Parts: sequence; structure tokens; C-alpha cells
Amino acid sequence: MTPNFLSRLIIAGALIATIGLPAAAAAQYRLPTVTSSAKADSLHDAAAVLVAAHRWGDAARLHRRSAELRDAEDPLGFRCLKEAAALAYAAGDRSGARKDMAAAASHALTRGDLREAAFAYLDGAWIAQEQGNARQVWELGHRAEMLADAPLLGPADRAAILARIEREPEQVQLAMRQQP
Repeated sequence: MTPNFLSRLIIAGALIATIGLPAAAAAQYRLPTVTSSAKADSLHDAAAVLVAAHRWGDAARLHRRSAELRDAEDPLGFRCLKEAAALAYAAGDRSGARKDMAAAASHALTRGDLREAAFAYLDGAWIAQEQGNARQVWELGHRAEMLADAPLLGPADRAAILARIEREPEQVQLAMRQQP
């Protein structure tokens, strides 16, 4: 073999290896998603055990972590965040409950579930009202009102959101109508 032929053979081999790298990298990228999903499911199950033991704060923390590990399209992430909010509320952590409810709303929006997002924002506004946080009441309530006006929302869902807004305590409605 001549040195010129050998160098061309090495370059061709390197080029073929370089072209094959994106496929190998893509295959490696898929593996953590499966691992993350399994870990998220494990955390969700562990949180259920802690709920049974009345360790609500710890269970809320595990539900939050489970939601973080899930893909945006996974509806269980929304459920985990709503459960984290309920558990944080039961444990007396109103700020954590409000933040979890807002995160659940954002997760629902990412999946395109406008109805659940609006209800989660309203739950967050209710918690903010209980805390006396008028700015958060207005912000979260306003987001729910904006979702009620979304053109992609069906009439039944729109009516359900607006009915829920009207049933909120008078102070919540007042705070939602005032700008901070």
C-alpha cells in the first residue's frame, strides 16, 4: 500500500465514523428518558407510601421531584404537582401549595389542557387569598380569566371556568379585578 492510499483510507474511515456518531448519540439520548420515567414512577409510588404514613411534607417533595423528571407531555406530571399542592396545603405550607398549583397550571398549559390549567390557577388564587397575597390572587386569577377567553376552549369548559370564578369568595373576585 502506498502512503497516499493509506492516508485516504484513514480519512474515509474517520468520515464514516463521524457520520455514524449522530445515530449513536441519538440512541444514547433515548436511554435517560426511560430511566427518568422509571425513577419518576418510583418516586410517585414512594410518595403514596408516605401519604399513608401521614408524612405529607415529604410526600409533597417526592411528588414535585417525580413531576420534574417527567416529560412535558406526561399527564402524570400534572397530577403529581396537584397532589404535591394538596399535600403541602395539608402540611400547612401555603406558599409551597400555591407554587405547586401554579406549576401544575404551567404543566397543563404545556400539554394544551386549558381547562385544567385554568382550574389550577384558580386553586392557586384561592390559596393566595387565604395568605392575604393580593398580588398573587390577581395574577393567578387573571391568568384563569384569560384562559376562559381562549378561542380553542369549548363553550362547556369556558362556562365551567367562569362559573368557578363567580363562586369564588367576594374578596377573591375583588382582588382579581384590581391591578397590583
